[in-house]
Parts: sequence; C-alpha cells; structure tokens
Amino acid sequence: MAQWNKNTVPKCKDKTCSDEVLVTIETQGWKGGIYRRVVKAVYIPYHHCTVEDMGWNMPDGVPDDWEYIEENDNWWIPQGWYEVCDYSPDDYSYFTVTDKVIAWMNLPKAYEPRLKQLN
Repeated sequence: MAQWNKNTVPKCKDKTCSDEVLVTIETQGWKGGIYRRVVKAVYIPYHHCTVEDMGWNMPDGVPDDWEYIEENDNWWIPQGWYEVCDYSPDDYSYFTVTDKVIAWMNLPKAYEPRLKQLN
C-alpha cells in the first residue's frame, strides 16, 4: 500500500515539474468544518520551470504576477502545487492549488485484469 508523505514535496528534475501525484487538500468548509479532497497534482519548485520548459499553452495570457525573464523572453511558473486536469487526451490543463496541501503520495499502478490461464 502506498504511503502518504507529509511536510515534504516530491523531487523534481531540472526544467520539469514533479511526477503526477495524489495530494490531499484541506480547506475550511462553509459551515466552519474542515473539508478534505484528493486530486491529481504536480509540484513546481521556485525558479525551476518556465512556460516554454513545460510547453504550456497560455491562450488567456500569462498572469500579471508571474515573473518575466527578459533574456529568453519567457516567464517563470510560480512555485507551488498545480492540479492536473486531464479529462480529455487532447487538452491537459493545470490549475493553481490555492488551498493547503497536507500530504501527497505517488499514483497507484493502473488496474490490469488478471486472467486465469485454463489448460
């Protein structure tokens, strides 16, 4: 069984984000309680990836608070967690996780049926 990691972030290779992982996000509920959910996400360290490195298409433009890199006419993607939305194979989207990430774990292996061999 996979283990949840707390108070750490996944390792990232240069110019890439972390592997896709599951994160538990905690937020204040509308009735004052704590609400938790699990989503697929990636982590990007500080000054680690640019929009070009990640191949992100920014049809609405780059947000005003992203840091511009004049020497290569690019923008740093801000440090943090980004939810992965991959509902359509043609359209991957990433959304900033604004709530508190309390733990993460590697994705489980995909289901593969086991067929019993009959002789």
